[in-house]
Amino acid sequence: MEVITTEIFDVDHTITAKSTAVSYLFILIKRKYVSPTVLASLPYVFLNYKYGRMAEKHFARAVPELKGISRSILESIALENFEKNIKKSIYPKSETLVRKLKDEGKKIIFASSSLDIILDPLAKYLGADDIIATEFKFEDDLCTGNFMDFPVFKTQKRKKVIEYAADYNISLKQASFYSDSIHDLPLLEEVGNPVAVNPDMRLKSLAKKRGWLILNCRK
Repeated sequence: MEVITTEIFDVDHTITAKSTAVSYLFILIKRKYVSPTVLASLPYVFLNYKYGRMAEKHFARAVPELKGISRSILESIALENFEKNIKKSIYPKSETLVRKLKDEGKKIIFASSSLDIILDPLAKYLGADDIIATEFKFEDDLCTGNFMDFPVFKTQKRKKVIEYAADYNISLKQASFYSDSIHDLPLLEEVGNPVAVNPDMRLKSLAKKRGWLILNCRK
């Protein structure tokens, strides 16, 4: 059976300079779907993420205010977010890399703790083949306000990618994973070719010790 050569990419700060979910959140607030009070927790979340202390417990598993909002509305906001915010925040070198690998016939997968509905326009723009990401739960095309499962972060990202690889006959030992964050260490250690892109201090230090490729796509 043919083994598919696969290139897996984290998204925020690896492909894009901005957080895809935060810019989406701001539009939700502007449209009054979500209360501005949620912004109070962002500094706490940002600092835990920045200094490598982010954990699954820091992620909410529900957005109750979105209960009853149609999928089409959330998708239209995602497209607006892409056109207004995400598209212009794509690192040119990251875009070039993704498109080059795609042209070489590689399978391109985005693996992110952001929401799949947010990432879909970016995936279509860059030609990614699939997305492994956090998902809203829908019933009759209306958002329940809950996520389908745990956010795709740290060990959960590794778990989801392993499950996906098994389903699609992907050898992770022949795959690459590109990430900026020490939080992605579980998946970086799972693939045959880990690549640190715009790495944070802890990941950069570890990548140097282990001889992993380090890319700076910011310049």
